[in-house]
Amino acid sequence: MMKKMLVALAGLLPVMVLAQKGGAYTIKADFGSGTNMVVLNRYTLRTGQHKDTARMVEGKVTFKGDVDNERQIGQLIVSGAERESGKSVVFYLEPGTITVDYATDDRRWHYRLGGTPLNREYDEYNRMLNQVMDSLHAGKPGNQQLDRFDPKVQDLKGEVIRRFIVKHPSSPVGLDQLNEFAIKSKKPDSIKAAYDLLAPAQRKSAKGIELADRIRGMQSVAINGPAPVFTLPDTEGKQVSLADFRGKYVLIDFWATWCGPCMEEMPNLVKVYAQYKDKNFEILGVSLDRPDSKQLWQTVIRRDHLDWKQVSDLKWWNSNAALLYNVNSVPANFLVDPAGKIIATNLRGEVLQKKLAEIL
Repeated sequence: MMKKMLVALAGLLPVMVLAQKGGAYTIKADFGSGTNMVVLNRYTLRTGQHKDTARMVEGKVTFKGDVDNERQIGQLIVSGAERESGKSVVFYLEPGTITVDYATDDRRWHYRLGGTPLNREYDEYNRMLNQVMDSLHAGKPGNQQLDRFDPKVQDLKGEVIRRFIVKHPSSPVGLDQLNEFAIKSKKPDSIKAAYDLLAPAQRKSAKGIELADRIRGMQSVAINGPAPVFTLPDTEGKQVSLADFRGKYVLIDFWATWCGPCMEEMPNLVKVYAQYKDKNFEILGVSLDRPDSKQLWQTVIRRDHLDWKQVSDLKWWNSNAALLYNVNSVPANFLVDPAGKIIATNLRGEVLQKKLAEIL
């Protein structure tokens, strides 16, 4: 469960936008019992990751600090050997007193949030989702129950998000949840329908614009379809556009320094680039690294002789190119012909070599 909660946090963290005034926060959490250590984990693209720790006293723990004007998600993770270990809470880190009550329900996914505006709305959304989960669990023993990351729950999550947006069209919570859901969803039409229910202010926000780009990417990227044009800075800050490569075969390669499979594929890309770079073929590397990985990104390019054009806006999953191409996992690539049409996707290893030998 803890690992899955961390994954969920990773999905939410990079997509926060400016939406609140900065100030002091106090988190008062009640986990019911225990003397475990509790970790407060938070991350933003601008400031990186921060962790604070405190120990429960009779199940209760308090954190205090300051938060800036960037809408942020925080997470409390309980560690140790006691029965409370492994519990995790995801919430909005915003100014004011934030309350977390895990003591009212022994089910590990049930907790109550309150105290601040976004957390009251987020708690309402959680309760709507928990009702769906409870209906799925009715009559089932504990070892057969699902958590909220199970595919069966995810299939119903989209409807919960839609109902929440209908009730609260101006809430950033609905926008955040819809964006997280869209990252893994294969149903662009239903996501677009829910997106259209959002208030104009949410659709016009930076996060809303990013989600609109993601939806367009889900609807448009297909074999034999046009490759969406994007422009991103290279390692020296120079703007590079996909349109600059028109007239050549281009492999758009989405990767990141933190992606093991991506790095394992690099020797193969080095080989095919050396073989075909003088035969009307180019590679355009698009990194989904974060701002705090900029130096590492540049170092890896030099170290591993990734000598083709490399670009990145260092926005992780919210890279403009990733949104346009609906990239929700890496490695991922798209082979584009000289006319700007996508002719193949996700070619790696010998499959990539055979495809290039066939066309070049």
